[in-house]
Amino acid sequence: MRVVLLLIFIVLAALGGLSLWFTQSTPELMVSLSSSNSSSDSSTFNTDDSLSNDREKVITYQENQDESTPALRHEQEILMSLPRSLRGTDVNGGFEVDSNGHLILSKSNKDFFEYFLSTLGEENLEQVMDRMISLIELKLPSPAKEETIQLLHNYVDLKRALVNLEQEVGEGLAQYGDSPLAQHKARLEMLSGLRNQYLGNEAATAFFGESEDFDRYMLDKMAVTSNATLSDQERSQALVSLMENAPESIKPRLEDEYKMQKLNLDVENLRASGADSEAIYQARSQVLGEDAAQRLAQVDQAQAEWTNKYQDYQTQKAQIDSEGLSEEAYQTQVEALQTRLFEENEIRRVQALDRIKGS
Repeated sequence: MRVVLLLIFIVLAALGGLSLWFTQSTPELMVSLSSSNSSSDSSTFNTDDSLSNDREKVITYQENQDESTPALRHEQEILMSLPRSLRGTDVNGGFEVDSNGHLILSKSNKDFFEYFLSTLGEENLEQVMDRMISLIELKLPSPAKEETIQLLHNYVDLKRALVNLEQEVGEGLAQYGDSPLAQHKARLEMLSGLRNQYLGNEAATAFFGESEDFDRYMLDKMAVTSNATLSDQERSQALVSLMENAPESIKPRLEDEYKMQKLNLDVENLRASGADSEAIYQARSQVLGEDAAQRLAQVDQAQAEWTNKYQDYQTQKAQIDSEGLSEEAYQTQVEALQTRLFEENEIRRVQALDRIKGS
């Protein structure tokens, strides 16, 4: 049970970013968006399906131009007027268009928007929007130019909607029960729904698809690690299966975790089949190398010694329990037993285990 509680704590910590998803906007941004009105409608931009497979990239925001061109000089003037927090930095993100001049949706578009929106508080929303639109008009041809400006307005509308949702949701998550897992799932579905509503499926996937895939994976992992009905071996098997069936977009992020979890499962299976320590050592060395396998073997040995010692302590303590001693005499004998069997730093661990066991 202690292992399960520890795993729940670790996963909840990893999900901290999800539980704070509203904070993707800075406090200044929340204030600015709450008090501003969008100058555009929330219509969703969708690229022509006939062009969806045409990935020839003919221009990017970062593409170099002749420094003598008026357009580039104008761009440099705009960037020179950036607020203090962005001075000396490179523009993050950018845009690409296909051979027919349509915007190719990507996370880089979102990075560009966020780069400039990060200055809210130093400037108001109107100033930030004007700067972005000026740069987009300078750098992109039609129809990508118009598509990108519409996408920008939709993205800002989305951030405003997130602020409103934060204010409205309040205690509403209680309807999903007291389970943190259920409430996290509800938050994610609300967030995903808003992204699709304001950006459209294609842009929402380009901007947030990978992060949502990872959030859903973490929620599934949380469900496995918090399931107290599973044995250690069953839990390891479930986690390995979860990683093997994870979306391709996040598998690179799971490589190290998968390697270790798969190894843990292999070791548990070896132990269950009665394999000796040499077989376990070989399995670990093939994955982790000789040095790591040797260190883990030492950990196993230390853990086995501790387990044997604690079991011996429990046996002798049970004998003391059966003697019907007074509370003072009982405590004296138990403390003497602990001192005889354990080092000082181990006694604290023994006492903690005794409290957990209620003995």
